[in-house]
Amino acid sequence: MKNETKQATLFGGYVEEEQTEQALQFVKVYEEVVQDGDQFTITATDVIYNETKNCMTLIDGAKNQALTVWFENHPNSKYKSMPDGVRLGRAVEKAMKVNFATFEELELCMNQNAIEVNITHTGEKGRLWTAKKV
Repeated sequence: MKNETKQATLFGGYVEEEQTEQALQFVKVYEEVVQDGDQFTITATDVIYNETKNCMTLIDGAKNQALTVWFENHPNSKYKSMPDGVRLGRAVEKAMKVNFATFEELELCMNQNAIEVNITHTGEKGRLWTAKKV
């Protein structure tokens, strides 16, 4: 019998087993892409923009990974480089051949299109962000 290990209900059916979801693994780009040639790729299946924190989280459901990028530097940051959120936005604009007026437009575009983001360490120049529609 196929349902031998399932719990029977009072009405003759069987209790469906709940599948537990694993917690997302949040990736830190500065830990993954450290040395020249290192790469990290994420295909965003869901994108969420947080207006309060001015950040965007890319979720790759297939890998169960998430990446959060900010659009402003932290006020106490030691180095004032271009924020990763801005790098992401420019990479997606270039790949999709559009210009975004708001972060919400970027979020909408990424949710409507399967976009793969690749981050590669390029030596002294730092990290190169590229995107492509898959």
